[in-house]
Amino acid sequence: MAKLTQKKVNERAFNKYIRLRDVDSTGYGHCITCGKQLHYKEANAGHFKHGLHFIEDNQHLQCVGCNLHHSGKLDLYATKMIDMYGRERVEELEREKHKVHKYSQSELRELLDYYKWAVEYLKQTKGL
Repeated sequence: MAKLTQKKVNERAFNKYIRLRDVDSTGYGHCITCGKQLHYKEANAGHFKHGLHFIEDNQHLQCVGCNLHHSGKLDLYATKMIDMYGRERVEELEREKHKVHKYSQSELRELLDYYKWAVEYLKQTKGL
């Protein structure tokens, strides 16, 4: 098995945080695009704009069908994002995807520490 990079480890922790953030105390939430109810352990953390890592309002709970089999249903995702955050924020994310942010090892370690803590906090506060 290939060794995971620090960034990949961080993405796993971040994705788990997103999935937990978007569910209730039963562990169930709704896919941002189709509305299907699903448990966080069966869900993905779907990106609105790919290439933007560790931006919380760019990712949401999404079912595997929408995220993987329908390429994220980006048109519907955009509509949901505009409803949630406004057109200006959606346009800002569109601009941000063209910028490259290279994380230092210390930034990645800080992110990992934060999202590990956040995952445990959400589990405790939601009783999961």
